[in-house]
Amino acid sequence: MVIDFNTGSTSGAARSNQSSATAGKRDVAADRAATTQDASQPAAADSQVKLSNQAQQLQAIEERLRDLPEVDSARVEQIRQAIADGSYQPDSGRIADKLIALES
Repeated sequence: MVIDFNTGSTSGAARSNQSSATAGKRDVAADRAATTQDASQPAAADSQVKLSNQAQQLQAIEERLRDLPEVDSARVEQIRQAIADGSYQPDSGRIADKLIALES
């Protein structure tokens, strides 16, 4: 049983309206999925894509970046050691400037 809080009544009509609205949402989702699927299908076999020199350079850079580690372990260890022996002196003004720049 569905209670329609807008009218304060319980009725089958409210349930059927809700069911049809849900069915409408499913239809829209199905249409979107079909459209996306059509757009993702490959183009005809005879068409070719040629990359510009810049695109080729970017592709090469991306490949090299994939091979690099996400964290520079040597730098992390260097900073960790500097903190441990008390020689690490962060520039608070520079840090503040960078934080302000992030907010802008």
